[in-house]
Amino acid sequence: MLIPLMAEVAGSLLLIAILFVISAGLLVLLLGERRKNHHDPLFVTNQIESLLRYMPEGYIGVDNHGIIKEVNDTYLSMTGYKRRDVLGKALEYFIPMEGKETIAFQLKTIETLNSQLMETAHRCKNNTILPLEVSITSTGFSNPAFMCFYRDISQRKKDELSRKHSTDLLRYVIEHTRSAVSIHDKNLRYLYVSQKYLDEYALKDAASIIGRHHYEVLPDLPQKWRDVHQRALAGEVISAEDDPYVREDGSVEYTRWECRPWYTEQGTIGGIIIYTEMITKQKEFEHELKKTKEYLETVLTHANAPIVVWDPSLTITLANQAFSSLFGLSVEQMIGHRLLEFEQYIPLQHRNALYLQLGTRKAIDAAEIEMAQSDGSNRTLLWNVSPMFNPDTGDLVAIIAQGQDISERKKIEQEHAGQLEELKRWYAVMTNREDRIIALKREVNALLKYEGKAIRYASVEDETHA
Repeated sequence: MLIPLMAEVAGSLLLIAILFVISAGLLVLLLGERRKNHHDPLFVTNQIESLLRYMPEGYIGVDNHGIIKEVNDTYLSMTGYKRRDVLGKALEYFIPMEGKETIAFQLKTIETLNSQLMETAHRCKNNTILPLEVSITSTGFSNPAFMCFYRDISQRKKDELSRKHSTDLLRYVIEHTRSAVSIHDKNLRYLYVSQKYLDEYALKDAASIIGRHHYEVLPDLPQKWRDVHQRALAGEVISAEDDPYVREDGSVEYTRWECRPWYTEQGTIGGIIIYTEMITKQKEFEHELKKTKEYLETVLTHANAPIVVWDPSLTITLANQAFSSLFGLSVEQMIGHRLLEFEQYIPLQHRNALYLQLGTRKAIDAAEIEMAQSDGSNRTLLWNVSPMFNPDTGDLVAIIAQGQDISERKKIEQEHAGQLEELKRWYAVMTNREDRIIALKREVNALLKYEGKAIRYASVEDETHA
């Protein structure tokens, strides 16, 4: 930002120096030629006119009324006019309306034989406006005339506009970035600052801190950060991922930051850039998440129900002792192993159905599986399996399975089933016996009736007629 300004100042000084040399040369030439050719003033005049006509700067000679008396080819080439278009016209005729009063005032205030450098603009033949830098020198005392030397600065103006656009764009990008960014010069004065930076440090606005010293704005910065700034000004790039920052009121903020130097066009360090991200809320969230995770891990570890978690590649990532004991292993022996390594513990007739459900739904509902144990016994477990998805992307993150040991229940159910079958058998036997007795009683009654005797079992007869 300062480099182009210095270049323009140097260019202006160079123009002044050139014009001074030209003016001095004209005077020397005039005096010298007068000494050698005092009898031939025409020769001197021709030499001066030739010098002015072909010099690389545009030239206009103006009388004390502001009327153009002389113009060189360079000015005509710059503006597109013919000589006849310019000579005899008032200088202000070629100046846009907004510049007329300025040039008229400055012509009156220019001291004799002194030069004044200023920026102006002339209207060209094609009606475009040409930005110019002019050095005006007054000649004479009572009725001074003026020598005006012009330099085309249109490219410089374009460059300035381009630099201004780039600077404005840089400021816009920095101000609206989601990161807290501040840019300082080598004296640690603020040059640019983002809105996020203002918000993070509870600062009013950018205008209130631009140009001020960093430590004036944030006086409670720890000494370690001040040391970091000096190291960055010496050329280092320093950063921290999780840095506590104790404020004056005792509160603690956590930051993730980076401090690095920025360089001028000459390759020297022009200042530092500080990227800061307040992660206090994130740290609090991480702390709460850690506490929750530890609590859940404790619950999971001491749960009586077997629980296991595996990732999309079927690799076990979490398990509790109740699950690992099903296979006679420790939790550590199971973590990192693939689930398929333990499929032999599941009866073959169940595997295909389980694989199908996991492959299509990633879930299993109330599946009873009798699992062989390492001691040769069997245990029956009721399994429920559920997938876990990333809420933002919808990608599968993990699958969790929880089992319930229903071996005792199954044993009791089997015992009850056996007892029920036995009761059914007794019921059938007893039912058949009763039917046989009734049939015999009916046979006895029939014989007695045949012999003309009274029947003995009236109850069975009533059932017959019922």
